[in-house]
Amino acid sequence: MSLPLAYFHQPANNHWLKMHVDFFALFFLPYAFREVFTFHEVYMEYYFIDLKLRWSDAQQYCREHYTDLATVSNVEDLGRLTTPSAYTGHAWIGLIDDPASWKQVMGNDSNSWRWSATGTTSPGGIQKWHSDEPNNNNGNNYCVYIKGGLWADAWCGHLKPFACFTGTPHQSSQRFTLVTAQMSWEDARIHCRQHHTDLAMIEAEAEFNTVASLYPSTHVWVGLYREPWRWSDGSQAKFTNWANGQPDNYQFNQHCVKVDNSRGWHDENCQASLPFHCEKGG
Repeated sequence: MSLPLAYFHQPANNHWLKMHVDFFALFFLPYAFREVFTFHEVYMEYYFIDLKLRWSDAQQYCREHYTDLATVSNVEDLGRLTTPSAYTGHAWIGLIDDPASWKQVMGNDSNSWRWSATGTTSPGGIQKWHSDEPNNNNGNNYCVYIKGGLWADAWCGHLKPFACFTGTPHQSSQRFTLVTAQMSWEDARIHCRQHHTDLAMIEAEAEFNTVASLYPSTHVWVGLYREPWRWSDGSQAKFTNWANGQPDNYQFNQHCVKVDNSRGWHDENCQASLPFHCEKGG
């Protein structure tokens, strides 16, 4: 009995060598389907682990036995992320949008809220969320607006009026301006940067009170946004391969990512029990 084929890349002559991997040579990996690759002096291994675990338990398993849950950085990595032909279900990869980094907290992670004017998180700043916000409705709410004097997240493509500021943040010279033209968050930021300083930055109680009093009933964009999804190793996700209609944050609790047998990505409840992909090397 033998495992499926493993493929080894030899940088010296740039040829692929295909060979059968003897099952007994890998007996110490009873749950793993082993895929081995070398690429331009970087040695990477992916392993499919046929154990059904929650995402956090899968992460712990990978860190104890390999390096981490699989990071997929490009199309080439995606092509190497394979499963046994007999398995047609889904499996965890290392992508997560941990709500502990953004759910009614400012946070200090790569997927935490940050201000447009600085591009940095603000863990020490104020937060004025509605009681049910932010909720990442439909899995695409990554920009913030003021409604009823409090903050809420929304899809960045919605058209809304917006608040710009002019001057230096937190200084007496800082001035806020309401622009009534309705724009997407990104277009609003461009407008503010061209005609003012940036979208409104609110990190102090006095600033919040000023903006809230100026726009008590108007929904307006402010400069708070976030870049969702980070890998288990803490790095920001620059490459994604979402399946059609994904992510959708169904029932507001899908914060981890699984891959299907066509390599499409789906968000899923992190408490679901699934097989998973580990990585080793780097």
